[in-house]
Amino acid sequence: APLIRANVGDVLRVTFNNKLSTATSVHWHGILLPSDQDGVPFLNTRPISAGESFTFEFPVVQAGTYWYHSHTDLQIQRGVYGPIVLTDPDKTSGELQEEILLLSDWTDEKPDDVLGHLKVDGDYYAYTKDTVQSWDKVIANDKQAIGNRLSQSFARMEPMDLADVAYDAFLINGEKSGDITVKDPDAQQVLLRIINGSTSSYFDVEYAGGPMTLVAADGLDVEPIRVKRLRVSTAETYDVLVPVSPLHSYELRATSIDGSGYTGVYIGEGERVLAPDLPVPNLFLMGGDMPMPTGDAMSMTEHHMEASHVAEDDQSLIQHMTNYDKLRSLEPTSLPSSQSWRELFLSLTGNMQRYVWSFDGRTLREDSQILIAKGENVRLTLANNTMMNHPLHLHGHFFRVVNGQGDRSPLKHTVNVPPMGRVVIEFDANEDEDWLFHCHNQYHMKSGMTRVISYGQNSIFNQSMSDSIQPRLRWFSKSKLLPQSNFLNYDFSLADERHEFSFTVDSNGSGIYEAEVTYTYHFDRFFSGFFGLEKRKHERFDSQEVGIVGFNFTLPFLINSEWRVDENGKARIELQSDLQLSQRLGFDWRWNTDNEYRHRLKYRINERLSATVNDDSEYGSGVGVEWLLHLSF
Repeated sequence: APLIRANVGDVLRVTFNNKLSTATSVHWHGILLPSDQDGVPFLNTRPISAGESFTFEFPVVQAGTYWYHSHTDLQIQRGVYGPIVLTDPDKTSGELQEEILLLSDWTDEKPDDVLGHLKVDGDYYAYTKDTVQSWDKVIANDKQAIGNRLSQSFARMEPMDLADVAYDAFLINGEKSGDITVKDPDAQQVLLRIINGSTSSYFDVEYAGGPMTLVAADGLDVEPIRVKRLRVSTAETYDVLVPVSPLHSYELRATSIDGSGYTGVYIGEGERVLAPDLPVPNLFLMGGDMPMPTGDAMSMTEHHMEASHVAEDDQSLIQHMTNYDKLRSLEPTSLPSSQSWRELFLSLTGNMQRYVWSFDGRTLREDSQILIAKGENVRLTLANNTMMNHPLHLHGHFFRVVNGQGDRSPLKHTVNVPPMGRVVIEFDANEDEDWLFHCHNQYHMKSGMTRVISYGQNSIFNQSMSDSIQPRLRWFSKSKLLPQSNFLNYDFSLADERHEFSFTVDSNGSGIYEAEVTYTYHFDRFFSGFFGLEKRKHERFDSQEVGIVGFNFTLPFLINSEWRVDENGKARIELQSDLQLSQRLGFDWRWNTDNEYRHRLKYRINERLSATVNDDSEYGSGVGVEWLLHLSF
């Protein structure tokens, strides 16, 4: 979408004409404005219906680099976003050339289908990217990787992943690449306004012409920081100064942090100089703090050294800025000492296997509101208990990131909380009504990691609003059809974040069968309870139909245990697990105290189809295929 510019002191009036065939919305990301202009449909601004128009109007009270985007469904993934630059005419010289670099990600799939794939299998896109964390790769990375995997598995943690989706392209200003002309041949530097407008991607940004000088974060000026490589989380903005030369065209490259691709622009018109290729992160050697490559991979080439005039021992240069430790505000940001404090704690929680993301184990549908009071200081501790990054965004406010810089702690509106990490933010509760707080990874947000922060005295949030802001896709189904030479198996489930209805049946076509219909309630990612009906006929006994009740519990090393009893008082314990042996080859097993077992090797042909070899206590040995399906509602 087009660049919008305005000055501090203006009243900005923008009319959006919706020419889509569906409703849409516009949120002004990071901009302070009245709540009814914030653009979250049903919460504080009405949705813009197909064929309708809506005029936003608000005073411009801040300067900096921001962006606007749809807050409807997954429309960001389809390109409904644009940049906005607000300037203070009293502080702008106008002599420095500035350029907008809006980064984004693109998939040829329908966004709803992407979410459906993730619901069916959290590793769905890992096969496309060749990032399946299989045991052959673990072993190839030696003792540290083996130790990491064993300790993670013992703690019942899934392997770390840096990105959920395999994207077809990464874009800069809507294109795969671009060129920027330096207008003044005598110019020494150019200001770049970098916006990460992606749906779920993080980028490492590096400039071939030497270090960048970071001068603003999330729109607000900070003490300058010289940085060679800059991590830009989803929905963040950074302003950087870069050196330019009439003799060279330097590449600025933004590489997805999982190493799956990049986008970039060339700045200048001389001989092209490429930014360095970044090594693909080694997930097997990463712990919770996600250390990044060092050594040769971080060093500059001789040409880059000459271009930047930087000595290797320059202590002021940050080689790879991945956190906020060095960000320092130009002005004091301490909160009013006369105000009382409210201490809040939120755990960032999730279930990668079921692809449910939440705060404190509860999704937006289950717990939608956080109450605060106007005129208090709010300190919010964010503890990430998952193995993924989460970029959290608070509407309508700036908050202090408590980073050891004292009263110069930086102000931001979006903050990344790294895997198994913790971030503390503080803000002055000086607004009114209701403001969204959510993970800006759109697939995490739409799977439950959202809250509404409400000013209790004048909140207008009600149950109708809560129902209306829920994600459109609630129920997801998945099914597996396994035609084998020795039997036929079919599994079907229909689930939301908490409830699951399932049906499974095995049969050899000769009168031997086993079928179950169950309802399961998922208390958390480790524990669930169920009841249902089982009907089966084996060679060892006649047909029987019994009611069953029990629970599932995940044991160390990610072994799933099922504890059940039937209506006749007969108890059974079943254990099952799976091991990913290589990129495509897996092994799964199950055994129960009735001495029933099934062992299976599975070779994945594509995202939906696998070839299998099995050995079953009831049906014998055989070969066949497994076919995955999914639907969403």
